Amino acid sequence: MVDVNELRSFFEKEVEVWDHPSMAVGIVKDGEVILNDAFGYADVENKRKADADTMYMIGSCSKAFTAACAALLVDRGLLEWDKPVHDYIPWLRFKDDFVTLNATTRDMLCHRTGLPRHDVSWIKGERNRKETVENLKNMIPGWSFRSHWNYQNVCIVTVGYLIEVLTGMTWEEFVQKEILDPLGMTRTTFWIDAMTADPNHAEPYGRPHPHVIKGLKKQEFLRGGTEDYEKRIGNEIGPAGSIVSTVNDMLKWVQFNLNNGKVGDKQLISEENMKEIHSPQMLMDPLLIPLPETDFYSYGMGWFTETFRGHRLAEHGGNITGFSALVTLLKDQNLGSVILVNNNGARNTYSSSYHIMDQFLGITDGNWSERFLEWQKKTQEAAGSQMEKLFGKPVEGTVPSHPLEAYTGVYHNECYGDITVTLEDGDLFMDFHHESSVLKHFHYDCFQLGSEESLLYEFVLQFLTEQKGKVDRIKFGIGLDPSLPDEIFTKVEEKKADEEKADE
Repeated sequence: MVDVNELRSFFEKEVEVWDHPSMAVGIVKDGEVILNDAFGYADVENKRKADADTMYMIGSCSKAFTAACAALLVDRGLLEWDKPVHDYIPWLRFKDDFVTLNATTRDMLCHRTGLPRHDVSWIKGERNRKETVENLKNMIPGWSFRSHWNYQNVCIVTVGYLIEVLTGMTWEEFVQKEILDPLGMTRTTFWIDAMTADPNHAEPYGRPHPHVIKGLKKQEFLRGGTEDYEKRIGNEIGPAGSIVSTVNDMLKWVQFNLNNGKVGDKQLISEENMKEIHSPQMLMDPLLIPLPETDFYSYGMGWFTETFRGHRLAEHGGNITGFSALVTLLKDQNLGSVILVNNNGARNTYSSSYHIMDQFLGITDGNWSERFLEWQKKTQEAAGSQMEKLFGKPVEGTVPSHPLEAYTGVYHNECYGDITVTLEDGDLFMDFHHESSVLKHFHYDCFQLGSEESLLYEFVLQFLTEQKGKVDRIKFGIGLDPSLPDEIFTKVEEKKADEEKADE
């Protein structure tokens, strides 16, 4: 018999050991809620405690909701798992024509289209959801179709948009009507403004420096560039990661999945299609660290699937600026859990979930927290050497080949949009998707992003010149994937200050 008080004591210590603001935990076993509680502060500055009704962003745990909605449409005969999405959305294009004509809903939901993440193309951008899907045609593939698993958010957004095409309802409206309302998830929403208007919401936090593993720094909520709560326009990446929820609400979602789509006496989604989304669809390498207790790593549809100590496990994490989450289903034990943290990139969501499963399996020597702390420490320590491996060491004694003013201007890339380079008080700055970062000279015509808040902190870009010596392009590994060639941004406009000066 699991001692719930001992579990509470464990989680209280976890908040302290991992230096989190708060952690909300829910456990359901054999249809009974074993634990629904929170530990620590939803708002550190104001000493506001978290509880089981505190709202957190769940990030990519949202993907399972999109997969469930697709399963519901398959049940209704409006969608086929293995029919090309192009048949439903004729204007849909990938860079590869073969992928355009053959990529199915199943391919999109299990991340096997051959596309790398290309996440920087949408973060804080100005494209609406349809335009985000249209941008697939500009994304350079990293692998051949169905040969490689790679996480890809925009493909999940495409399935969300497909739901809109097939039903005439926005993804948010459909999830609300078909999932949240029947499950009674009354404190779940899709909009940051709805979350922050609620007095019981968690504030987002991260580390004060990218290379440290402790300490807290308040962060901004990651809002979509076109998100508008009053007009009910959702975040452009919504189907892949915009849901906001609570432990109490998420336990209803966990139970729904453990029941294979049944709510009370009503089979909301067929057992066949719920099992389909929970089943392995594409083999993959371990997402974090290979463990002797886990095996058969694969991805279902909106769920990671593997074994844990010989038991089939379906799980999915969520990481979005200032928040981390993890939902786990150990279906043969009728055991599920949800962990929500208001801290960026929290890895103890996994160690804590493994601890929960061990407790119910009667195993007490997992030492999960210690193992994951050691792994995170090594990962952080290796971050500097990884950057050096990517870009090398700067060559000392070099200078830019042009006056700094020559590098200013607006540079455009079809997939990623515009980079604006300006000169302020003797320093170059790069503005991209409403984010500004100083550019520190690295060597020759290469510059390094020097603002710690930047998603691309410490990445190096290179300015290129045309035959006559004019700076006209930026070469940048903005795809954040070594399998990709660097993207090229072409100068389309000189800095506005020059234009204004010319007009005088």
